[in-house]
Amino acid sequence: ELPDGEDNRVDSDTVFQLASLSNPLGAPVVAHQVGEGAVSWDTPVVSELPWFALSDSTVTQMVTVGDMYSHRSGLPDHAGDLLEDLGYDRRLVLEKLREFPLDPFRVSYAYTNFGLTAGAEAVAAAAGESWEDLTQRVLYDPLGMSSTSSRFDDFMRRPNRAVGHIRIDGEYKPGNVRDPQPQAPAGAVSSSVNDMTNWMTMLLDKGSYRGEQVVDSKALLPALTPQIVSSPASEPAMRTGFYGFGFNVGTTA
Repeated sequence: ELPDGEDNRVDSDTVFQLASLSNPLGAPVVAHQVGEGAVSWDTPVVSELPWFALSDSTVTQMVTVGDMYSHRSGLPDHAGDLLEDLGYDRRLVLEKLREFPLDPFRVSYAYTNFGLTAGAEAVAAAAGESWEDLTQRVLYDPLGMSSTSSRFDDFMRRPNRAVGHIRIDGEYKPGNVRDPQPQAPAGAVSSSVNDMTNWMTMLLDKGSYRGEQVVDSKALLPALTPQIVSSPASEPAMRTGFYGFGFNVGTTA
């Protein structure tokens, strides 16, 4: 054993909780299902989750998987997160979304974990399986992402995992480990650097990995292209920021 905990150094197989990176991790799962013809980005959420509603009955009938994945449903920023903090499970938080006032539909951007989760749950319902099982079957297994999971319990069982640290008395110490399972599609994925390189390789090769087409390229393209303005430029020299389906989309050079 090395002194000062040096035997606990992070390596490329160390598993981290990915938080909001779960959004783009899951978007290719939706794209896979779109490519299979099970759903489309334009599938209304209520067509698969008849119990789901927002505060406007018209928007309830119209809001799609794509609207949820681009955060343009009109739900306010981070709607539902505080309910999760109080201990509500996924279904109860999603049912409470109907109580939030809405901003204008499809012209307002506000990042909403549980809005995206509603879209993912609709896709999972169409597949007849849980979101956690669907992600494993159509993405993690085909890409050989053996250290990746959409389940918090799997993260906690990894022998080589990293936890968040906070500064206490001048030094960093392990903090509380958050269980984000209620918003799994938006925040519960855990993975390693090595696994993430497989995911990135697939994206850069238009949905293909080691010669196999894992995700249909035409179904994936909308996720990687602008669907709504997320951060308008405040002066002429600035670049406008966009959001696709689960991905921030923009230019930096």
